[in-house]
Amino acid sequence: MKHNPTDEELSAAARDLRREWESPELWPRIAAALAEESRRAERRRAFFAAPAWRGLLAAAAVLLLAVTASLTLWPRAGAPEAEAQRRLLTEKALHEVERAEGDYVQSIEDLSRLAEPRVQDAASPLMMSYREKLLILDGAIAECRARIDRNRFNARLRKELLSLYQEKQRTLQQLMNEDTDAL
Repeated sequence: MKHNPTDEELSAAARDLRREWESPELWPRIAAALAEESRRAERRRAFFAAPAWRGLLAAAAVLLLAVTASLTLWPRAGAPEAEAQRRLLTEKALHEVERAEGDYVQSIEDLSRLAEPRVQDAASPLMMSYREKLLILDGAIAECRARIDRNRFNARLRKELLSLYQEKQRTLQQLMNEDTDAL
């Protein structure tokens, strides 16, 4: 069985292991190192306090300020053209997205027209739930379109709208695939 020493046993063992020896050079070395560090610190203070250094530091600060001001205050050559080009590319990309979205919406509307007689004549609970789901989806699509009209470049809203259109398409396809006997 393993013996775990107590605190008193550890303290006694530590006292027995303690050794002392003379070290006459230790304190003089420490004092010499402190004195040398003090001399170096004094030389640094004297260097930075010199009038020539202050003038150089002031000149560097003025130069840095001038460069910063020139970069931020003076317009860069070609900046309006670059901004116009970026805006044109953004408008072009948005136009392409809206065109693709229009084609997708048209295909969903065609599918919706095909399913309309089944939805209007809904007599079964299943067909009624399809009709309700389509009404809810149409409401959500209209709300999302209204928000996009206020911010045409909002990609998150466009993704949300795409998700709603996809859900409407799946619902219409499920409705069309229902067995006519279930109607």
